[in-house]
Amino acid sequence: MSYIIDDNLLDEIRDRADIVDLISGYVNLKKSGSNYLGLCPFHNEKTPSFSVSKSKGIFKCFGCGAGGDQITFIMKRENLGFREAVKFLADKYGIELRENKNTYDREIIDKKKRAYEANKEAALHYLKNLSSTKSAYDYLKNRQIDSATINAYGIGYAKDSWDDLLNYMKKKGYKEEELEEFNLVVKSKRGSYIDRFRNRIMFPIIDTNKRVIGFGGRNLDKSLPKYINTKDTIIFNKGKHLYNLNIIAKESDREKIILVEGYMDVISLYKSGINYSAASLGTSLTIDQADLIKRYGKQVYICYDSDKAGIAATVRAIDILISENIYPKIVTLTDGLDPDDYIKKYGKLSFELELKNALTYLDYKILKIKENYNLESSEGLSGFTSDVAEILSRVKNPIERDIYSDKVSKEYGVSRNAIISYINILNRNDINKKKRIDSIKRSPKPKIFKPVDKRKKVENYLIGFALESEYNFNYISKNLESYEFLNTNSRIIFEELAHYYLINNTKPDKFLKNLIQMDLVDENYINDIKNIDLKASDFDLVKEELINTIKIDNLENRRMRILKEIESLENLKSADKSDKLNYLIEELEEINKQIQSL
Repeated sequence: MSYIIDDNLLDEIRDRADIVDLISGYVNLKKSGSNYLGLCPFHNEKTPSFSVSKSKGIFKCFGCGAGGDQITFIMKRENLGFREAVKFLADKYGIELRENKNTYDREIIDKKKRAYEANKEAALHYLKNLSSTKSAYDYLKNRQIDSATINAYGIGYAKDSWDDLLNYMKKKGYKEEELEEFNLVVKSKRGSYIDRFRNRIMFPIIDTNKRVIGFGGRNLDKSLPKYINTKDTIIFNKGKHLYNLNIIAKESDREKIILVEGYMDVISLYKSGINYSAASLGTSLTIDQADLIKRYGKQVYICYDSDKAGIAATVRAIDILISENIYPKIVTLTDGLDPDDYIKKYGKLSFELELKNALTYLDYKILKIKENYNLESSEGLSGFTSDVAEILSRVKNPIERDIYSDKVSKEYGVSRNAIISYINILNRNDINKKKRIDSIKRSPKPKIFKPVDKRKKVENYLIGFALESEYNFNYISKNLESYEFLNTNSRIIFEELAHYYLINNTKPDKFLKNLIQMDLVDENYINDIKNIDLKASDFDLVKEELINTIKIDNLENRRMRILKEIESLENLKSADKSDKLNYLIEELEEINKQIQSL
């Protein structure tokens, strides 16, 4: 059912959904002055940096930067889109949603539903195939995968046939063209449709809503590639999902997550009693996957294969995770075994001991650098120390950097002062480079705004740029929360764009028409956006000015509301006035600091 989202609905959600009560259902909050503090649910931390303001109706983590209102929190915590988060809160607080009589992108809604149903049907067919195919079943049995694990993961088998699944799905009423769109079948060179997966063990990929969204298939012969995965579809993007996240998400208190390379590693660990591993889906770890990991685990372990490719993947994963303020530990298994083989050989207890002996990410990187040099020679020791100093120069925490400088000095007999001096040289070079870049950025910016109705035009420009390209949208979303848009039309478009760009790479012209048809946004507003001459402005030149204008205007609005609250204190008794006045003055001072910084 389609429903109307407007200012009235959003305001009612904010009024009814007390942000402290809402977040308290997920985070243990304690009163701290006028706000509430707790451990951030979106990244690993031991000291609370997650603050909730009851008066402002927002949350903010000063560790990872996550922030927003009630809707934003539910989107992040429950992994929902904007519309789904609105419905979630409306249902939770008994808010009636007004049905939209017009159809909004019914084609896409129906297609997604159809895709989920088709994948589920295919998974059931593959599961049935497994039970009737001795060679496939024996393969899993030889890999020590029992029936209980097969059922838990829905493992199946795609027959060594060109059209087994195709014929089955056609009997279920699916057309060849839609099956191709769902990547269950492909077109042959002759133009006929054939099964995408053939003679492969099938691993259904299931999202946190228990829906089959795609498949991974492992060959049972010597054909290459060994594994193939569903390509991106209307419901699946391999860079935005993790295998086994549906099982990890069941746990209310997830202390750790182990990143492994493949399906069999996950399944072998699960079978041994370790149900908190996850694998990327045929791709290197992505920022989006790191963001998922941050939501579901407090401590992250990387346990990839120890071959050359596995080491390279580990280093890449470390850098990706650190960029998201996740500091992983690295598990290096003995004998060069992968998790699947290790568990079979040594068992669960030994594996958990390996977790306890895991290296910090810095220790791991230093160890790998060491393997490239002969430390017995002065040239090798110099090269090793220089490479280590370069890594330490990128460590943000000065205490951690100092500890490791001292550790390397003592362990390898290199002067600590020499290490620190080289780190300082590297940092100065980085600063000088940044200054040169900044000097280029300080070139005159085009004057694109008039004083009249500046805020409205700024929001229009930001939405216009966001519609121009996914690059623009990603930059804006990294620096501006959706709740910071005052115009409901702007916020709705901004939230819906996140889902659009998930499955599309073209300019979203049809997307805007669909929003109008659903009465989600005003047609006049869309026309205003279309009439903006974006060609007259370079996004990279004006992006900071646009974003800062929004932030400053929001702070100014908050400042005016506080001044009005101070005026209203005249009607209060003196005892009540003092505490409230002090709080408001402190908040005013903080707002002024933020405005000055922008």
